[in-house]
Amino acid sequence: MLDKNEPRHIFMAFSFGIIVISPVFLVLLPSFIANNLYQVTNTWVVVVPAKVYVLYGLGMLFLFMATFFLWIMSVNKTSKWLAAICVLLSISLMADGSARYIGVSTDGISFKRGVAETGQHYAWSNIQHVVYRENPQGGGFPKFDFYFKDGDMVTLPENRNVRVFHNMIRKTLQNEEIEVKRK
Repeated sequence: MLDKNEPRHIFMAFSFGIIVISPVFLVLLPSFIANNLYQVTNTWVVVVPAKVYVLYGLGMLFLFMATFFLWIMSVNKTSKWLAAICVLLSISLMADGSARYIGVSTDGISFKRGVAETGQHYAWSNIQHVVYRENPQGGGFPKFDFYFKDGDMVTLPENRNVRVFHNMIRKTLQNEEIEVKRK
């Protein structure tokens, strides 16, 4: 016969499992998903903005809270409602995170700023000018700020994946006669 605390112990194990797996999940999954969703044959690199890691982290926190409520509150009706709300919040945060990316390819720059936004693609010829910030004010990686002719702008951090393509980006900008300002 099943012990009446059995479901409670299962959710305790799920809670601890989420805590243990979260660091690996947060480091690997956002870029894996972005590369699988947005990388096409002519794409050099796909980068996920730092905000994506925050969204995935919050999603994992809500997922942990869902199992935690079920464990602490002994799987009662209130805990089930709280867990359902937490799971929905987790899914929505992770879905929004998976919709954010910046891609650099042979024919231009593509990006999407969230699940509610449409994806943008600008050919290299639609770039008005570029600002390369070697030492950004907030610290971190050097950044390319791409300003487009329609007034839009996107910032590409030069992390280790982008650094490999630094010379190709500079050469393409030079071939298109796009002004690059260094700061």
